[in-house]
Amino acid sequence: MKASSAWLLITAQFALLSLLSFGGINTVLPEVHRFVVDVHGWLSDSEFADLFAIAQAAPGPNFLIASLIGWQVAGLLGAVGAALGICGPPCILTFFMARLWQRFHGSMWRRALQDGLAPLTVGLVLATGYVLSRAAIHGWVTGAITAATVALTLATRVHPLWLFAVAGVLGIFGLA
Repeated sequence: MKASSAWLLITAQFALLSLLSFGGINTVLPEVHRFVVDVHGWLSDSEFADLFAIAQAAPGPNFLIASLIGWQVAGLLGAVGAALGICGPPCILTFFMARLWQRFHGSMWRRALQDGLAPLTVGLVLATGYVLSRAAIHGWVTGAITAATVALTLATRVHPLWLFAVAGVLGIFGLA
């Protein structure tokens, strides 16, 4: 596929997904993965996981993954289109809905909507974790690192950066 049409597809897909991304872009990453890896084959599982890791390691907002994917698929135009696609629609929607949202501050439907979106967001984030884990596990060692990370995160209060440091050291020594 030509880069000229790829950037349009990337922009349109991120614009559509941006309206579903309650809780940030991480909630729609499984669909982004399906679109760029499974449907179009623009990236491999490994490349997708690498771009996610780079976006998370870089300072700044989580939506950097969109720009990195756009750049990888269609160069500068793809990066700009993906960033505008993921940021533009929610910004416009927020601009127009903020006043209405405040107007119904104490209403029952607003409370019900907020209560319903919380578990939805948690489920979408868990789905993202599952998709990225599948993409990052290449053998029993990386599977064990992933399982240990999940277990330690759920069972202890160890800061996640320590877990990243341990995984990085294992990677440096070629164990992962």
